[in-house]
Amino acid sequence: MNVSGINQNQTTRINNQTTNSANTVNFAQQLAASQAALTTKAVTAQQGDTVWGFAQKYGSTVQQIAQKNHLQNPNLILIGQKLQVPVTNSTKTTQATQAYSVNQTTNNSNTQKSSTSSNITVPVLNKSEKEARAYIVQHESGGNYNARNGKYIGKYQLDSAYLNGDYSSANQEKVAAKYVAERYGNWENAMKHWETYSWY
Repeated sequence: MNVSGINQNQTTRINNQTTNSANTVNFAQQLAASQAALTTKAVTAQQGDTVWGFAQKYGSTVQQIAQKNHLQNPNLILIGQKLQVPVTNSTKTTQATQAYSVNQTTNNSNTQKSSTSSNITVPVLNKSEKEARAYIVQHESGGNYNARNGKYIGKYQLDSAYLNGDYSSANQEKVAAKYVAERYGNWENAMKHWETYSWY
């Protein structure tokens, strides 16, 4: 029996175990890093994009995206705005939809608070968006901020509950922008809906 051979074999086995352990640690670190990289998706908002749309596309929720990006009003994002979208596997898409429905109910119940918030701003519109907005205004009120039709008030004929008692032109503009962004994504989509159903 060769004692030196045994020692050499033992040393080789120890070295192999050490190498394997190091490889395992490295693989685990790489896997963790790759998984971390896959948990968020960097996106840039284009015309017509909404937080809800991103949530549906990537299996996230409006609340998760709002928290990740510190959005004070998730119903209003700007063209060119960069967002980090939490990404989950496709089996959670239904859960995300359900969570959005809950958030939507909460948002609707808080419309009075959010409609007068100074955090809501009217986005800058391109030519086609301005034309779509003008189309709706013309068909709803002819541009009259004082127009009344039952519970529908002003230039955009908004439900009086949305305006929270503030019928000023500035508040009408803010609430209309919020309403369209939340419901349709943009004015062009709202106009298409109006053309089909004669309301938006």
